[in-house]
Amino acid sequence: MRLLRKSKRPSAPNRRRPGSSSGNVKRAGRGDDGSRNKKADVSGAKSTGTGRGFRIAGTALRFTVAVAVTGVIVWGGISAYRHATTSEYFEVREMSIDGAQRLSKKDVEEAGGIEEGMNIFSLDVSVIARKLKSHPWICSASVAKKLPRTLIMEIEECKPEMIVLFDVPYLVDDSGEIFKRWTLGDPVSMVVLSGLDRERLFSDEEGTREVVKSAISLARRYRSSGLQRTAPLSEIHWEADGGFSMTVGRDPFYIRFGKGPYRAKLKRLSTLLSKMRRDGERPAMVFFDNEVRPDRVTVKVKPRSVQAERAGVLVSSVD
Repeated sequence: MRLLRKSKRPSAPNRRRPGSSSGNVKRAGRGDDGSRNKKADVSGAKSTGTGRGFRIAGTALRFTVAVAVTGVIVWGGISAYRHATTSEYFEVREMSIDGAQRLSKKDVEEAGGIEEGMNIFSLDVSVIARKLKSHPWICSASVAKKLPRTLIMEIEECKPEMIVLFDVPYLVDDSGEIFKRWTLGDPVSMVVLSGLDRERLFSDEEGTREVVKSAISLARRYRSSGLQRTAPLSEIHWEADGGFSMTVGRDPFYIRFGKGPYRAKLKRLSTLLSKMRRDGERPAMVFFDNEVRPDRVTVKVKPRSVQAERAGVLVSSVD
């Protein structure tokens, strides 16, 4: 029994050794697990860095390609522009001008600063139109291009309605606007408005324009009444009191209308002149400005003509 017991005693350390060895294994296991985790972390970091590098490289490549493509497009555009602006194919060979009556084709071309042979792409239509409108005889203008070599211009010439005498004669249009100074070669067979001066033009521009417009209106009424055929209107004079007088007729005589309205006065003038022609009389002066008796007309008659046999001409005298 003692032997058996003695033989069993050494087995206790043996139980501890397995226990102690299991403890060592366990520590060793933790150490192995820790080393494996560290290796996994390092591998993941390397993988992340590689992916980021590929993305950066891809972005750089796309940017480089975009810059290259843009450069090619820009270079191509510049080359195309240079070719278009220097090629003989796009030289202006035809100019279409509509609306020119007084002005010649050469006048319009010089006013616009253009000539045949200029490159159509080098022309700025807005600049040409502005130059055209600066010409005194051109009221409005528009310009367009028709590729490959045609320039289209539409202009509206100013229409002179009357000559206005200030210190020198000026041309005015139907709106009463002065558009140029009268020069040799300009129309002369128009009604002349006198009685205004340059000082008034600058001191009261709007009032002067209204006087001109009123004179134009009176001249139109005179023509529409039929009087222009028998007694052509040559001059309208603005009186200091704000009324108008006229010089009319092939055998000129003076009419003082005074202030408006003028429709009734023109009608009475037509009746008066018809009666005087039937009676063989010629008016020298006719007055419609009697403010006390506005229905009354005063007429001064020219003496009857006599034949000058020796000279063979008709001589008239006026008192």
